[in-house]
Amino acid sequence: MNLKAIKFLKSKVVIVVLVFCILAFSRIIFTFIKSLKLDQEHLLLVEFSKNIEIEVSHSRIKLNDYFLVNDTSVNIEILDGLANAKKMISSLNSFNGKNSKISNKKLSRNFSEILSKIGVHIDLLQELISLGFKEEINTIDSSIIQEYDDFQKTFLEFENNLLDYIAKLNSNFKGKIFTLLILTFGFLILCLVLIIRLINAYFLAERQYLEKSTEVENKERKRIAADLHDGLGSLLSSISLYTKLLEKDFIFNEKTNHKLSKVKQLSDMALESLEGAINNLNPSILNIHGLTESLEIICSKMNDIGNIYFHVESQSFNVSISENMEIAIYRICNELINNTLKHSYANEAKIELFNKKKKVFLYYSDNGVGFNPLLDYSANGEKTGLNNMINRVESLGGTYSIKSEHGKGVIIVIQFSIG
Repeated sequence: MNLKAIKFLKSKVVIVVLVFCILAFSRIIFTFIKSLKLDQEHLLLVEFSKNIEIEVSHSRIKLNDYFLVNDTSVNIEILDGLANAKKMISSLNSFNGKNSKISNKKLSRNFSEILSKIGVHIDLLQELISLGFKEEINTIDSSIIQEYDDFQKTFLEFENNLLDYIAKLNSNFKGKIFTLLILTFGFLILCLVLIIRLINAYFLAERQYLEKSTEVENKERKRIAADLHDGLGSLLSSISLYTKLLEKDFIFNEKTNHKLSKVKQLSDMALESLEGAINNLNPSILNIHGLTESLEIICSKMNDIGNIYFHVESQSFNVSISENMEIAIYRICNELINNTLKHSYANEAKIELFNKKKKVFLYYSDNGVGFNPLLDYSANGEKTGLNNMINRVESLGGTYSIKSEHGKGVIIVIQFSIG
């Protein structure tokens, strides 16, 4: 995948994460501010309620002095207390008025009705007490006491309604918080799904890019191999042929014939080396025999040397794979065989190839001296072949595991997806 596509996918992931963080943070701030406003509203309502009760109770205490002594100063204090209570009721009405902070309209109407009743009781008390100041009538005193009792009942109803309002408002607020949490959690799940899809799209695009690169590489290898075979290969074959003809012409000239023999030998070596290079670029053995038989042929040749016995098991391999994967597995096995020959000091190695549930598995093991699999293969010159193997596996989106200890051989398991 090119750098531009990678940056584009990464920017999408960053945008999704940022959007979630911004929305989640804004909802937390909104909830916090709403909670503060709600607490302030409750405190104001409770404070107004207590202040009204204090003012009216204070007036009631002073009224006892009024019944004993008709003192002007006492009378004024009583009326002042009731007037203060009336102002607080007006403040409550303002709080519950046009710019009401109470969201529940039914509760708002109940407040208005009860506050109006309390206001009426206070007006009657003020009227009766003012009348009592001017006329000493016992029936007025009893009316004042009765009106105070009615006020107390109405005010108790108001307090109960106030507590009911606060409880319901808290319950509604908790419900809104719960809904907000559900929405936030749902949005989080959505963001995670989007991020996972973006990541999967990124890896899929990267895998397709690697597969395409491998395909282009194999085509280029074939082209170069064909050019070498048709060009340089033909020239070397011609040199060898003409050298043979010259040897016949100079058969009696021992000195010249010896030199021609050297030229022929060098041309044959060059041709053999060229064939090896061509086979490395484009393993023709695969085109002729297929993967499993090609591996068996290579191992048979290695076994003829006699130092290490290589064994191939492929009875459980019965699936068709792409040409790129076939070439990659062939080259990986060659790398592993070369590593075993050069470094393992083993006397036995095994290659097992099988498929299971749309996956191809390559199992390789030897009983050699082993190595430390935690080493950085690219940094260690002796592990160049192993590093090449890892690059080939990753180029096809495969996975691998390496298990090895000093003196305990090596086990390498490689896995490719084919579906």
